[in-house]
Amino acid sequence: MAYQNTEMAAGSSKRVIKEWNTHKRWNPFNSYKLLAHVDRWGKILRGRPIPAPVLITVDPTNICNFNCAWCNADYVRKHRNFRLSRSTLLNLADFLPKWSSAVGMPDYPLEAICIAGGGEPLLNPHTGEFIDQVTSNGIEVGIVSNGSCMYEYMDSLARCTWVGVSVDAGTSSTFNNLKGLKSEKNTFDTVIENIAILADYSRRHKTQLGKDHPSYGISYKYLLYPDNIGEVYEASKLAKEIGCKNIHFRPAGTPWDKLGTDEEIVFKEEDVKLFQEQISKAQELDSDDFNVFGITHKFNHQFGRSNCFNMCYSLFMTAVIMPPSNKKSPKDCFVMGLCCDRRGDKKLELLTDCEDVEEIAHHWGSKSHWKIHDSIDIQKECPRCTYQPHNQVYEQVILNDSMTHKFI
Repeated sequence: MAYQNTEMAAGSSKRVIKEWNTHKRWNPFNSYKLLAHVDRWGKILRGRPIPAPVLITVDPTNICNFNCAWCNADYVRKHRNFRLSRSTLLNLADFLPKWSSAVGMPDYPLEAICIAGGGEPLLNPHTGEFIDQVTSNGIEVGIVSNGSCMYEYMDSLARCTWVGVSVDAGTSSTFNNLKGLKSEKNTFDTVIENIAILADYSRRHKTQLGKDHPSYGISYKYLLYPDNIGEVYEASKLAKEIGCKNIHFRPAGTPWDKLGTDEEIVFKEEDVKLFQEQISKAQELDSDDFNVFGITHKFNHQFGRSNCFNMCYSLFMTAVIMPPSNKKSPKDCFVMGLCCDRRGDKKLELLTDCEDVEEIAHHWGSKSHWKIHDSIDIQKECPRCTYQPHNQVYEQVILNDSMTHKFI
């Protein structure tokens, strides 16, 4: 679960990393918000209809123009370098509002979509149209982008509730190094300019993205890696200057297909200490319209895996719609995976190369869905779990009723 402070053990000493300033505890990165869905998740019962998720992820493409050092979608980028077709995206946009009724639980609609990847979502030329249609259908959208292609999609992006731009650096040299770009490229400047333009555009036009709201807006996303921790404060200053609503730091995690190899991401004690120093300084920049979040509660004291739950129930709470599995697949098909941390892992695919979006409802909560749940070995197979808090809520609040949550 999310805590305001995360205790970090280092030898015999103990230091505290403050994830956010105290008065900012009700924020988008506080996992206690998951308790709002206890009633919905309480319907997750074997042999019964299961509600549509509150949120799903849609990956318009596995193609990317960057090559980030920590890419958690490296497997699908190498083995499934494809896009969702325009037809598939628009069919999804029209089906998703009907999902809850299709499974016989209309009181629990799908309410939000995170557009991500796989790859860079805006490299699919139909992503803007998908955003327009989904939001017109009453579903909120957030998108994660590397920022390089945003300029031509300003109108659509401004309809989102939030836009997260994965900058992950405070200087051009570090940016190029971590993104696998040539040193002579000025892509960093392009990304920063695109963020500033979108922030200004959304405010002037009073769009969803530009609303005067404590959490809506643009997030300067920053995955921590041993080579960029020293720029945390510098990046925070830049994010505030260009009009971001927040800057969001969290440690990079080892991808699922690289666990147990020499490519695992390892943070040293001095890396953790440096982050503690940098984030403390950065949080002094906090103001009424700018937030600094250093999110570490899903990790252990050394920024490693900390999957503190017994079974995975998050695969009944969310899903990932992805491009086809191979070049011989039908053009207008999709893959439905059950975990954003294990993109490309066939073991967690509920539908593979499916052409009919209606099949989503037919397979959701099915015996094959539960079979996937039963087969997962969390400690051996799973990387750092994005949905660790979901699983803890289900086990501790719903199954065990450890909080006696009816006694408010």
